[in-house]
Amino acid sequence: MSADIEEIVYASVKESEMFALQVDESTDIGGKAQLSAFIRYIHDVKIVDQFFCCKELEETATGNDIFATLSEYIKSVGLSWQSCVGICTDGAPAMIGSIKGFVSLVKKENSSVITTHCFLHREALVAKTIGNDLKSVLEKVVKMVNFIKSRPLKTRLFAKLCEEVEAKHVNLLLYTEVRWLSRGKVLSRVYELQEEMLTFFTLEQQEEFCDLLADDTWSAKLSYLVDVFEHLNKVNSSMQGKSENILSSTDKINTLREKLRLWVGRVKEGNLDMFPHAAAATSGREIISIISEHLEVLEKQLQYYFPDICTENYDWIRNPFVAPVSTQSQLTGGLTLTEEEQLVEMRNDRNLKLLHMQLPLDEFWVQMKAKYPQVAKKALVILIQFSTSYLCELGFSVLANIKTNKRARLQTLEEEMRVCLSTIQPNLKRICQSHQAHVSH
Repeated sequence: MSADIEEIVYASVKESEMFALQVDESTDIGGKAQLSAFIRYIHDVKIVDQFFCCKELEETATGNDIFATLSEYIKSVGLSWQSCVGICTDGAPAMIGSIKGFVSLVKKENSSVITTHCFLHREALVAKTIGNDLKSVLEKVVKMVNFIKSRPLKTRLFAKLCEEVEAKHVNLLLYTEVRWLSRGKVLSRVYELQEEMLTFFTLEQQEEFCDLLADDTWSAKLSYLVDVFEHLNKVNSSMQGKSENILSSTDKINTLREKLRLWVGRVKEGNLDMFPHAAAATSGREIISIISEHLEVLEKQLQYYFPDICTENYDWIRNPFVAPVSTQSQLTGGLTLTEEEQLVEMRNDRNLKLLHMQLPLDEFWVQMKAKYPQVAKKALVILIQFSTSYLCELGFSVLANIKTNKRARLQTLEEEMRVCLSTIQPNLKRICQSHQAHVSH
């Protein structure tokens, strides 16, 4: 089935004439480095995502190793780096190193390829900046959770206590730093179970934890962290999808940036409406200076990790009918004369304007390929780009479920992942016809 799906995918990719990749590397249960990649291409009238490959890196996981492994596979399926228009990776040196990084080696093969540093990874790095005051609160929360969760007996006793008082939850969540949403979820659960935890720590004679949970100022800081991470997690979650591209992800980051500026001004005026838990806290007003300082740092970090994030040059892709080219010549993303002429023709075609209103953006531009090939190709090169490595992370979750301790020597890992992750149904009739049925005796 895997071979049949693979054949169908690469026949479609060859017809597409362009593709984009997202690539990431992780370690499986057996300690082996696994290189995962997903591919985005044009199929029929849509832009689609499919599993590309999962290859084991036998020794080191350098940029050269990653490039050599992917190049060998791309060649074996009849593709070329010349058809690759985009690559999305995380910020690891092996991926984005300026000399021997994977991306740099690909650019030597195709200098026009567009490279993207995963938006999710960058947003997660922004969220890690919380300052010393708030960092100490997070550390104490993690310490409290570990005190209960690391001991099975205490976990059971705490669950029993929560059941008796009919609490909303009966368990705490362990903090996992590598998981993007973990901070927010852990803090939110602790906030909801504050009273139950105070009762439990009183019974356990943990005076340090009791003093913290009973301290109004400390609780106010916890409330603020719950609020701000709820906002940050919403942004991160909104970018975790199969249909995300550079334009949509950029809009979400720019929205967050403007909200931070708005919040800084409102907080300085003493308005905490955007942080309802902190506003309701007894000492919420006392930590306004801490909140204001943290928001300003967040804004600076957002500017650092997303320095030149601007999509105004590609407004013509979202809507080619908004204004004459002459007033937008500086915003057309470097269109040639032929491309601008085709855009003018499109803009003055009322039928196309109605079609644009009816179809998804990718389908509209795919349909424009036949009549306006140059400008449509330029638009599709942008729309086909990956903005995150979400699919690779999804693939690693599947890998963890497939390759367990009892299946550590599995030899068909890539085949199983392809069948699991692909949205293409294998041609079972053709597969059966190519095999001889077992003759019963």
